[in-house]
Amino acid sequence: MPYTKETILSQLEKRNLLHYENIEPIQSGIAFLTGQTTNAPVPASVEAAERLEIFTSLLQLPEQWDENDRLVLQLIATETAWPACKHAFLATIVPMLDMPGTSSSIVSRFSYFTSFLQQRGSTPEEIGSLLISYSGDGNNFDLAPLKFTPLRKFLQDLIKGAEKNVVEAYLRTWKQKGWNSLFYRLLIKGHPDFEMEYLESMLLTAGNLADQQLLARVLLQNNGIKYTPLLESAINNASKRTDHATVLYGYDQLAAHFPEKYQPLLLQAAYDYLDMPAVGRNEREHVPSVITGQWPAELLPAGVMAIREILQQQRSAGLLWLTDYLEAKRYLHPGTFQLLIDLLQEKAVPVLLKALNNDYDAKVILPVLTQLDKALYIDQLWPFTLHKLKSVRTLVAVILAEHPLALEKAAELLQHKKADQRLTAVQILCRLNHPAARDLLQQALHKEINDDTRDLMLETLGGYTITGESELDIVHQLVAYARKRNKLSKPVEKWLEESSLPPLYLFNGDIMPTDMLRFLLYRMSRAKDIRTDMEAKPILRLVDRNRSGEFAAHLFRLYNDQEGDTKLKYLLTLSALIGDELLADRLVTCIYDWIAAKRMKMAEQAVGALALHGSDKALRTVELLSRKYRVRKANIGAAALAAWQQAATEQGVSIHELGDRIIPNFGFNGLYKQVEVRNEIYRIYLDEHFKPAWLNEKGRRLKAIPTGASTTVKDVVKALGKEITETVKLQSPRLEHFLVIQRKWNATQWQQLFLQNPVMFVYATRLVWGLFDKEDQLITTFRCQEDGKLFTLADTSITLPTNSHIRILHPVYLDTDTLRRWKHKLNELSITPVFPQLERPVAALPPQQAYSTCVHDFEDISLESEVLNRHMEQKGWKLSDGCDSKYVYTWHKTDDEHQLEVIVEMSSSFQDNSMLLKLGKLYFIDKTKAPQRWLRSAEDTQDGLLPLKNVPPVFYSEAITDIAVSRVKASLP
Repeated sequence: MPYTKETILSQLEKRNLLHYENIEPIQSGIAFLTGQTTNAPVPASVEAAERLEIFTSLLQLPEQWDENDRLVLQLIATETAWPACKHAFLATIVPMLDMPGTSSSIVSRFSYFTSFLQQRGSTPEEIGSLLISYSGDGNNFDLAPLKFTPLRKFLQDLIKGAEKNVVEAYLRTWKQKGWNSLFYRLLIKGHPDFEMEYLESMLLTAGNLADQQLLARVLLQNNGIKYTPLLESAINNASKRTDHATVLYGYDQLAAHFPEKYQPLLLQAAYDYLDMPAVGRNEREHVPSVITGQWPAELLPAGVMAIREILQQQRSAGLLWLTDYLEAKRYLHPGTFQLLIDLLQEKAVPVLLKALNNDYDAKVILPVLTQLDKALYIDQLWPFTLHKLKSVRTLVAVILAEHPLALEKAAELLQHKKADQRLTAVQILCRLNHPAARDLLQQALHKEINDDTRDLMLETLGGYTITGESELDIVHQLVAYARKRNKLSKPVEKWLEESSLPPLYLFNGDIMPTDMLRFLLYRMSRAKDIRTDMEAKPILRLVDRNRSGEFAAHLFRLYNDQEGDTKLKYLLTLSALIGDELLADRLVTCIYDWIAAKRMKMAEQAVGALALHGSDKALRTVELLSRKYRVRKANIGAAALAAWQQAATEQGVSIHELGDRIIPNFGFNGLYKQVEVRNEIYRIYLDEHFKPAWLNEKGRRLKAIPTGASTTVKDVVKALGKEITETVKLQSPRLEHFLVIQRKWNATQWQQLFLQNPVMFVYATRLVWGLFDKEDQLITTFRCQEDGKLFTLADTSITLPTNSHIRILHPVYLDTDTLRRWKHKLNELSITPVFPQLERPVAALPPQQAYSTCVHDFEDISLESEVLNRHMEQKGWKLSDGCDSKYVYTWHKTDDEHQLEVIVEMSSSFQDNSMLLKLGKLYFIDKTKAPQRWLRSAEDTQDGLLPLKNVPPVFYSEAITDIAVSRVKASLP
C-alpha cells in the first residue's frame, strides 16, 4: 500500500516545507510515493535533484524494506537523482546498520544495502570505503583493537576476504582521503603486509603537520622500535624538501623515546628551523588538525620547541645565540617569552628587556615580565617612556606607576617638549591615587595642547576643573582657555562652518556665540563613544531644547549625508542631546530602517543617541530594543542594553526602576481622568481589557462615550486608546520577563506602580502575586480587586508590611492543591491572565540531584534544528558558534538579576539536507566566577559551576521546562 500523504507531510513539516505545492520535484515525489503517478520523476537539474533527498528519512532498516521503501529507493535512484541524494541516503542508513538484530536479520540488512549500492554501480571497495567514511568511527588516533559491532564485523570480513587488487584499490582511496584509524585497524587485521605502505603515505610526504605528529606519537607509544625506521624515513624526506618544522617535530618525538641518539639531532634541527629565512611567516602550527579541528595542545609550537631545546641543551651558548637573534629582530613565537621565564627565571630579565627594546610585542612581554619581582626590572623600564611605539609607552606606564619615585619622575616627564612623553606622564599620574598627582594634572590641564593627553587628564579629574559664580561664567572660562590653546581658530570640520548652521538658542533667549558653538562642536568631537563630553556638559545645560529642533535636525542630516561615518558620530550624539521629540521620532524610524538595510553600526550608534535624548518616549523605545533584539541581531540588543543601563546609572536607579518611572499615565490622576461633556463631569478609567471606559457622576459605568461628546473629545479618547494599546504591547512581555527573573518590588514601590498607574493597575488585577519576607520566604499569595483591596486565596484582606517585597507569583512556589485552587478562583472570577502564569510548566529539583552540577536527562535526545532554534530563540536562549570539525554548539540563557547563566551543550550532524542536534549536558554557572567566553563547556567552567541546589528555583524550572517543551515540539520519530 503506498504511503499516505499524512506520513510524508509530517516529514516535510519538520523541515518547514509546508508550501511544497510550489516546489518541484517534491510535489511530483509525493505524487509518486502516494500512488497518484506510476513513474518516478526525473529531476531536470542538480538543484531539483537535491530536493528529493528529503524523502530518505522515510526509509527503514534495510532488512525491513517493503514496497513503500522500494518506492523511495526508486525515487532517489534515477540517473540524475542518485548523485545528489547519495550523501543523504548514506548518512541516513549507515548509522542504522549498527542497530541490534538477529544474526539472520543483520545478514539480510547488509545484503539488501550492498545490493542496492551495487545496482548503482558501486564496487565492493567503494562500498567498504563508503561504510568506513559514514561510520564516523575513524576520525581519531585510537589504535586499540576494534570492539566489534555489526558494521565493523561486516567491514572486517569484507576487507579480510578481499583480493590483492581490491586491497590495493582500498589503499589508493585512503591514501587520497587521509588518515582514518578504522581503515588502518581493519587493514592490519586483514592484510598486515600492507600496513607500512599506508603509514608511509601518511608520513613520508608533505601533509597536515598536526595529524602527522599525532600519528607519529601514537605509533611510537605502541611500538617505538618497530616504527622508528619509518619516522627516520619521514624525517629524511622532510629534510630533502627543507621542511624544517617536520624534521624538528620528528626528532622531538624520537628523542622522547631514545634521548641519547636523537637529542643531538634535535638540537641541530632546532637551529636549522630558527635559521630559516621565513621562520614564523608561515608556521604550519597555525593549520589545525584535519581530524580534531584544532592544533594539538600537547604539541608546542615549533618556534617555542626550538628555543626550549637550545636553552636546555646549551644554556650559556644558547643565551648568547638568542641575544644575537633578538638583535637581528628575527621572529619569535609569542609563547617563547613565557618559556624564557619558566626556564631562566630572573636571568630572563635582560633577554626580555632586549626583546622589548627591539620592538617585540610589548603586550606579550610585559605581562610575562611582571611575573618576576619588580625590583629586578622596574628601574630599567623608565627609558621605555621615550620609546617610539605608543603601545610600549602605555604598557610600561602601568608598571611604572608602582615605582617608589613614580610621582617625582612623572612630574619631570610632564614637562617634556614632546606630546607623546607628556601623555605617558599623565598615564602614570592617572594611576596614582594621590592628591599631589591630581594637583599636577590640574595645573597642566588648561595649558596642555595635545587633546589625547588632555582628555586623559579630564577623565581622571572627573571633568570638574573650573568653578564659577554661574554656569555661564564656567562656560566663558572654558572657551577662553580653549582659545588660548588655539583650538577655536577654525571649525572642527572644514565643511562645518558655524555661519551655515541654524541658530542655537540659550535659555536666556540669546543665540549661542560662534566661539561657544565652536567649542561645543570641538569638545563633542573628542567623545570617543556615543556619550556627552565632560567639558560640553556645562554648555548643554544652557541650551533651550524647546527652540533647538531645527539645529538638531540639521546636524542629524549632516551625519546621515555622510553615510554614518564613525568619525562624525558626534554630530548624531549632539543632535540627540539638544533635539526635541521630532528628532527622537526620526531616530526611531532610522533605527528600524537601518536594521532592515543591515546598516547595523549606524543602528547601534542611533540606539545610544536615542538613550541620550532622554525623553520618556525615547527611553521606552531603548528598553524595548534591549529586549526585542536579545537573541536575533544581538549587537543591536547589546547596544540598547548598554545605553539603557547608562541612562539608569545617570539617574541613580536600576534599569527596572527606570522602566517603571517612564511608564506613561496618559494624564490620569491616579486611576481616573476627568472629562467634561455638556457641563457634566465624567471619569475615564481602563477596564479589564485595557480599554477606556466611562463613569458618570453617580459612579455608573456607561456602555459608550457620553452622548454629546465633542469631536475633540472623541479624537482624544481614540488617540488615548491607541497609546494604551502600544504601552500594553511593551509592558506585557516586560512583566513576563519579570516573572521569569523574579524581580522584586518593595511594598512602597509596588503600591506606587500598580495601584496608582491606570495601565499597571489592570495588570495588578489580572495576576497573582507573592508576598515574601526579607529572607525570601513566601508569606502568602494574593490578588488585587478592582477597588484596589488585596485578598488572599482564602479571601482574607491583607496590607503589605513595610519590610516585605512582592513578586509576580511563579507556580513553582505552589503545591498542587494551592495551584488548583488559585486556578479555580481566577476562573470563578472570570479573570484571564495577561500571559501564561499559573499554567506555566514547572520543573522542581529532585532531592537526589541537589548536589549535582550537571543535568543529563536530555543527552539521549536528537532534535531537528530549525524547529528547536525557533523555539529556543523565542524563550530567550542564544546559540553559540560551532567549533572544530565536530560542530559542537551550546545554547545560553542568562539571569542578569542573579548573574547566572544556564548552558546546554549540543553536537550536530547533517541528515536529509538539514542539521540534527544531539543534546548534551545542561549546567548552571555563576557568571562572576566563570571565565567570560562565548563557547564554553562544563570542563571550562569548573570554578563557576553551581550545585543545582544553589540555582534559584524559578530559573531552574524555566530552563528545564524550556528544554523539555522543545523536546516535545521537535523530537524526531
